[in-house]
This record gives sequence, structure tokens and C-alpha cells, in this order.
Amino acid sequence: MKTDTKVKLNGIHHIALNVKNMDRAEHFYSDLLGFEVVTRTSTKAGLKHTELDAGNVVMALFESPDLDFENAQKTMTDDGYLHFAFGADKDKSSAIIQHLKDNGVRFDGEPRNYPGGESVYFYDPDGHVIEIHVEKN
Repeated sequence: MKTDTKVKLNGIHHIALNVKNMDRAEHFYSDLLGFEVVTRTSTKAGLKHTELDAGNVVMALFESPDLDFENAQKTMTDDGYLHFAFGADKDKSSAIIQHLKDNGVRFDGEPRNYPGGESVYFYDPDGHVIEIHVEKN
């Protein structure tokens, strides 16, 4: 029986990503982006699983060394533009970008202006597209 009640969820709990090498991914997300490791476990299938506190969302990483990342990334980004965005304070954004550049992070062009603010796009070690968005005052 159909009801007219609308469902209201509490937002996003976590983002899950496959990574080729957990140590490399943990370094990127914890040392470069400042996310704290919350748990390290394994899945039933034996995949390494790490969760990181990313502020208002949890990043769940699953080590999948045999995944064909090149084809998966092309399908998800070039054809569908899968990415995720983190917010940053305007007064800290330049320092964050410089920190990432100093650590060899590959960027997708210069920051872009949008009606609601400015965004910069870059890649994690496995080619996932990440955005840092700064809202206009």
C-alpha cells in the first residue's frame, strides 16, 4: 500500500571510494587533507577498509589493488563526471591550495568562479576528482 509520507533523511553519512594502495591513500587523505583515521578493518572478502573523519562526512576507503582503475575512472569521470567536493573557509583556501601544490598534487586547471563561489579541482593518487569549494561572502 502506497503512503503519502515523504521520507526525510539526515544527509550523507559517508562517501566510499576504491583505492589501489591503502597506505598511499591514507597518506593523501590524512596527511595532506587533514582527515583523521577513525577505524581500520577488513571486509568479509578480505579488502582493507579504512574510515576517515572528513568533518561533516566519513570517507570510507576500500583497497582494491586488482580493480581496473583506468577504465573505471574514464567511465565515471569523463562520461559521468563523478567527483566530490569539500568546503573550505575563504581565508584558508589559498594556503590549502599551496600546501597541495607543494606536495605534488595534480590539479585540473586553475580555480573556477561560479555564481555561488570559487572551486578548484584536483586528483587523489588513484585519479578520483576532488573539488574544494569556497562560498562567496
